[in-house]
Amino acid sequence: MDIYVLLWLLFFIAPISTVLHECGHMLGARLVKADQITLAVGVGKKMYHFSHKQYRVSIHALFFLGGLAYSERNKPYKPMEIVWITICGPFINGIAACLVYLLFGFANGYVQLFILFNIWLAIVNIIPFKLKEKHSDGYTIVKTVSQAYTHFKEWNR
Repeated sequence: MDIYVLLWLLFFIAPISTVLHECGHMLGARLVKADQITLAVGVGKKMYHFSHKQYRVSIHALFFLGGLAYSERNKPYKPMEIVWITICGPFINGIAACLVYLLFGFANGYVQLFILFNIWLAIVNIIPFKLKEKHSDGYTIVKTVSQAYTHFKEWNR
């Protein structure tokens, strides 16, 4: 792999795709009327922070190493609201990949890498898995639906 393509992936595509993914979660939280929505981009020392109404955003020194979106609401979320918030992240990556493909096709390796990375991010995040305290969106969905089903079954006895 060409060093420029690797740098493009690491410092541009991965952070932008991660922000798109986390903004998907933020959109889902907004649609279910979250009281507070937070986006953190990267890890390490906080370099920049701003707030506006119910939104808080922080950008950290190692901005290319992931992201996190979470939301809070005084009224507890219903299981389907949690599923909605969770599925919006991978959905936005899929939409981004489709839009870029429709607009540019595989114009060059950089565009192709953006499309493929977003498809990869969507697919990997929808697969249920847990590694230590980290887990995928798919895991959250399966766990939420499973808990709701168990609760429903017990309630109907």
